[in-house]
Amino acid sequence: MKPAFELTPFALLRIVTGLIYIPHVLFKFQAFDMLLGYFAKVGLQPALFFLILAMITETAVVIGLTFNILTKWLGLASTGTMMFAAYTTLFTKGEFVWTWNKGGIEYIFLLGFVSFIIAWEAWRQEKAEYGRYFFLWPKKA
Repeated sequence: MKPAFELTPFALLRIVTGLIYIPHVLFKFQAFDMLLGYFAKVGLQPALFFLILAMITETAVVIGLTFNILTKWLGLASTGTMMFAAYTTLFTKGEFVWTWNKGGIEYIFLLGFVSFIIAWEAWRQEKAEYGRYFFLWPKKA
């Protein structure tokens, strides 16, 4: 019988990736007004909608990746969120900057890429275990 939870390297990567989002979410709550102006400046209109969408998405990613809930979808949501973050970072710089210590997208890219791998692996595991994909989660027999 397969255990309900097994701490594999993949599970550890998924959990750590989810937990990495906690400071992102907290920052958005603490600097809401500043970020509202930033989102408007980089062209995400209406800024309030995109800021709330980012807060909801990142909160869902924390919960989902940490506790293995809808991992296949939330990994993709994380990837998309990091694509927007990369866009806004490059927009404010006005040029391509890679390294994180110069305000570049290196960290953003890594988080988005790892999130994509997590989603990919979740889809692969579902197919391997059940022989097919499910929209949300597998139905219990």
